Amino acid sequence: MLKKWLVIMKKSKASEYEIHKKGSYVSIVLLILIALTLGVVIYLLFQPGAEEGSSMRTLLLSIIGVTVFVLVLYVVWEFSAANRLRRMLKKIEPMVSSEPMDEIKKLYLKAYNLYMKLSEKKKQNFYSRVNSLRESLEEHLQNEKKLERLLQDTEKGSISDQKKKYFDLYAIYEKLPQKVQNKYYPQIVQLRDRLERGK
Repeated sequence: MLKKWLVIMKKSKASEYEIHKKGSYVSIVLLILIALTLGVVIYLLFQPGAEEGSSMRTLLLSIIGVTVFVLVLYVVWEFSAANRLRRMLKKIEPMVSSEPMDEIKKLYLKAYNLYMKLSEKKKQNFYSRVNSLRESLEEHLQNEKKLERLLQDTEKGSISDQKKKYFDLYAIYEKLPQKVQNKYYPQIVQLRDRLERGK
C-alpha cells in the first residue's frame, strides 16, 4: 500500500514538473525568437542598401516597433498579479498533500495577498482555487490538532478504550501530508507496540 502510494506521488510530481518545464520552455523560446527578430532586423537596418526614406527601412523600423511592443506586452503579462498568482497556486496545490503546513501557510498568505490585489473581475477567476486551498489548509491543521490531542489522551482509559482511540488517531494520521506524518510516525509506532503488548 505504501509503495503504491509512493509511486502515485512520484508520478504526480513528475507530471507537475513537466507542466512547469513546458511553461518555462515557451517563455524561453518566445524570448529567443524576439531577440533573433530584433537582431536580424537591426543588422539589416544598418546594411548599406537600407537608405533613408526607402520602403525597406520603413518596414524594418515597423518590425522593430512591433517586436518591442510584443516584448513589452509579454513582460507586463508575465509579471502581472494574476499570472504570478496562477504560478503560485500551481506551486502550492500539489504541496498541500505532502509538505508541512507551516511552509504552505506562508505560501498561501503570499498567494492570498496577490489575490487581494486583483480586480473584482479577475478575483472571480481565482476564487474557487484560493478558497479550496484555504479549506484544505484548515482541514489539515484541524486534523493535526486532533491528532495531537488524541496522542495526549492515549494512556487514559482501559486497553479497549485506548485501542479505539488508536484507530481514531490512525484514521486522522492517514489524512495528514506525508512530511507531517513523518513527524508523528515514532509516536504512532510506539503507541501501536504498547497496545499490541497489552500494556
